[in-house]
Amino acid sequence: MNAFQSNTLISGVLILALATFSGCGKNEKPAAEGIEVTEAPEGAGEIFLTIEQFNTMEMAWGNPVKGEFSSEISVQGTVEVPVEGRQEISAYFGGYVSGLKLMEGQKVRKGETLFYLENPDFIRLQQDYLETNSQLAYLKAEFERHKTLFGEQISAQKNYLKAEADYQGALAKSQSLKKQLTLININTDQLSPETIRSKVPVYSPIDGFVEDVHIVPGQFLIASGKAVSLLNKDHMHLELALFEKDIPNIHPGQKVEVSMPDSPDKFLMAEVHLVGQSINAERQINVHAHVMDEAEEEKLIPGTFIQARVQLDPQESWALPEDALVAVEEDYYILVQKEKTPQGYKLERVKVVPGAKSHSMIAIQPIAGVDQSTLVLTKGGFNLL
Repeated sequence: MNAFQSNTLISGVLILALATFSGCGKNEKPAAEGIEVTEAPEGAGEIFLTIEQFNTMEMAWGNPVKGEFSSEISVQGTVEVPVEGRQEISAYFGGYVSGLKLMEGQKVRKGETLFYLENPDFIRLQQDYLETNSQLAYLKAEFERHKTLFGEQISAQKNYLKAEADYQGALAKSQSLKKQLTLININTDQLSPETIRSKVPVYSPIDGFVEDVHIVPGQFLIASGKAVSLLNKDHMHLELALFEKDIPNIHPGQKVEVSMPDSPDKFLMAEVHLVGQSINAERQINVHAHVMDEAEEEKLIPGTFIQARVQLDPQESWALPEDALVAVEEDYYILVQKEKTPQGYKLERVKVVPGAKSHSMIAIQPIAGVDQSTLVLTKGGFNLL
């Protein structure tokens, strides 16, 4: 054997020895790592949990609690204002718009001038009223005179009837003109030839906000034309759309937990106020709910989309934290401590039927042998089943 072959053989032996030593080291290391948790065989009723497993997995015990729990119906809805909270400002008589300085979102007060309307017809209405009203005193006196003469059989009946007709006709015209002038906000008690005007104000009928402005200065607003939309937010409510199948379970007084899409973790409470009496084409019925906290109601914006959970009539039931229930295929189980030993705990898995949820607690149907003294694994049970 030459020197080259000898060197090659020695190198191969060294490499093999190093690889063997390294492999032995890797095989020994996992023996000291972690704690292995073995899942219970399918169908097993009893499980043993060591104290070391319990502490390492940071498990916890708890007891069932008894309280009132309510099932919930998840629905969608919107924030709305009642009919009386919306006002469409229009004109009884057409006119040219002036003095308009409104902006969307602007706050307005009841009786505040929104804009002015100007029309020569307003002058004629005031003139006709003053002329008719000035004749009333004379026509009334004539009517009273002919009435007396006719009663004493001094004057003919036709003279009395004509005087009565003239007076009643003028009185009707005067009252009609007075009503028309009132519609355009002209006070006839203060009207005189010197105070006749062509421009009249349009006032806000409510306290609220400007929702939309449909006109511009200088525009001719036709009679009954839409000018401004006002919105009053004093009495907002929630309109919920429930499906037909859920209606028998809904009635006034039930609580509603409401959240907004942009703040799903923030809730406000409402109460069912009215339940609709007809079903729409989508087989839904509207349910009207009131927000219970007025301060929270003021922060709402009409038209906002909401998510809501209507809480049905509560029933007394046992309950556990949601983490205590472990789902195995389509069933749910809890792990009940049956015995404690120096080495650990003997657990029995018990099948349960979950019910209503409320703030991380879930109701369960009554189970024989499970009460407030029962110790249940409330954390970490999913590692054992």
